[in-house]
Amino acid sequence: MKHSRPLRGIALMAALFAFNNHAQAGVAYNVTGWDATGTGGADGGAPANWIGGSAPGYAGKLNAMWFAELAGNTATETVSSSAARTAGADANYALAVGPRAWSANASGTLGKGHGSDFGLIQLTGLSNLTITVAADTALGSAMTPGFSLFQGWDTGTTAVRVADYQNNQDNPLGTQGLSFIDSAATTIAGGSASFTFNNLSAGNYTLFVGGNSTAGIGFEGKYTVSLAASPVPVPGAVWLFGSALIGLVKIGRGKRNI
Repeated sequence: MKHSRPLRGIALMAALFAFNNHAQAGVAYNVTGWDATGTGGADGGAPANWIGGSAPGYAGKLNAMWFAELAGNTATETVSSSAARTAGADANYALAVGPRAWSANASGTLGKGHGSDFGLIQLTGLSNLTITVAADTALGSAMTPGFSLFQGWDTGTTAVRVADYQNNQDNPLGTQGLSFIDSAATTIAGGSASFTFNNLSAGNYTLFVGGNSTAGIGFEGKYTVSLAASPVPVPGAVWLFGSALIGLVKIGRGKRNI
């Protein structure tokens, strides 16, 4: 029995799609200059000493504390102090931020770079990405989390961490190549902030994490980040087109057999 080339092509695409969705990646941690209080300003310094997963191909000036690669659009990863310790970090290693690192003013837009953490994310395919930043209550944290997601990684040489920044504007802290997408925060001490970013293309993203000070009150503390990619729904018109294509292939085969 002969099979048409279009049908073999469709089968191959389906196989590649399935493989992509089940690929495995991981999280790497930069243990250079870590500070358990989140206020030292040296976390994720250079030269980077990455442990855990594969190191990123990152050459930016902005300090990068961790790197999470999500392979496929059904991948999930968790970033935490405990995971870093399990991967070989110091027994006291901690991912921690300052109480006003993400927001220190009434409008909720002014961050403090020296107390913030910066994570690198890489998506291997078009995805919806849900990010949840939470106080690491297992380690006694009572922080009030806030975060901003930017498309791109720093590509410049002028980033300065110990400075104020606007958490809703492009290229904060003198970075280059960062485009603001959106942000989320909570006002609950020891709580969590979550947001789903839809239709993110494959590529690099940077997450700014810090404490969300409300009415001048905030808590420094340790945090965790949960990353969950999900497929972008395929429009119904695409499935109709695929069905029509298969129908045309069958008609063509029928004509050749007459």
